[in-house]
Amino acid sequence: MKSLKLAEFGKPLQWVESETPKPKGNEVLLKVDACGVCHSDLHIWEGYYELGDDERMYIADRGVNLPLTMGHEVVGTVVETGPDAKGAQKGDRRLIYPWIGCNDCKYCITDRMHMCLSPGSLGVFKDGGYSDFVMIPHEQYLVAIDGLKPENACSYACAGLTAYSALKKMMPLDKDETMVIIGAGGLGLMAMQVVKELTAAAVIVIDVDDNKLNVATQLGDFMTINSRKENPLEVVMNATNGKGASAIVDFVNNEATATAAFNMLQKNGTMVMVGLFGGKLTFSNPVVALKNLTIRGSYTGGLAELRELIEIVQNKKLKSIPVQTYSLDAADDILAKVKKGEITGRAVVTP
Repeated sequence: MKSLKLAEFGKPLQWVESETPKPKGNEVLLKVDACGVCHSDLHIWEGYYELGDDERMYIADRGVNLPLTMGHEVVGTVVETGPDAKGAQKGDRRLIYPWIGCNDCKYCITDRMHMCLSPGSLGVFKDGGYSDFVMIPHEQYLVAIDGLKPENACSYACAGLTAYSALKKMMPLDKDETMVIIGAGGLGLMAMQVVKELTAAAVIVIDVDDNKLNVATQLGDFMTINSRKENPLEVVMNATNGKGASAIVDFVNNEATATAAFNMLQKNGTMVMVGLFGGKLTFSNPVVALKNLTIRGSYTGGLAELRELIEIVQNKKLKSIPVQTYSLDAADDILAKVKKGEITGRAVVTP
């Protein structure tokens, strides 16, 4: 098998040939059909997260070892199964739930494998989809995607799931309330794709790129704000008759966006922080208590949530976000485009 590996943080990926593994026990070997390029891949490639005030969280300190085959948004076709993998059949095309856990800790046994205390996430702690084959430890991580194209379905494993799980944390919202989505990149567009299946609340989308905001209006009846041209706080307050937003999800999550989100919240409002762009939030502590605010994080989502999301996409025939497909050879160039914010929607590579 051929894999594109990260051998040194911040350096070009390297092609490596190795023997294709044979599945044992409950393991399943899949031929990779499509793999999304996620912003998390960029953080792994760079080797750190920016925390603000010149502080960094280094990927190696989280237990990520090199060389590593990145890629956690994977659709593949089953080519071989271990003798105990009774739930997978050769020829099955499946989306892989990549947030593999230990199956023993309190999080894994309550369908929160993405928060496992000893994680084995695909493309992070185990070799992932920047390859022609990928191995998973158990067939339970396979999700049927009947009727969906691989290049559209693969990004639901992370971008779609992350957006869906974050939205659920703000529900229920009534039709007379307002939600704000900050960021119209891959995550934000995924949220826009599904949000109207969860609530009838008004939705306002904020970004700095008119092209991405135009795509947002194609996905639904959303009010949009370009924060380089308008003051988002003023626009949101005017649109809500001075009340502010009931719920805000921040898919950027830098100092500017988080501060703006906090100031837009109305009483009893909920702010969900998702993005990893870095920085620190400074806010008035008494305001949190006086307005009874909820401020929380959200990181990917559970396996059951992924199955819920795929069922919604299949049954509702939702509009797809833009997808740009490339050869895996172009992975380094795509990561550079992701860093510059030049991808609208999602970039997908195929072996």
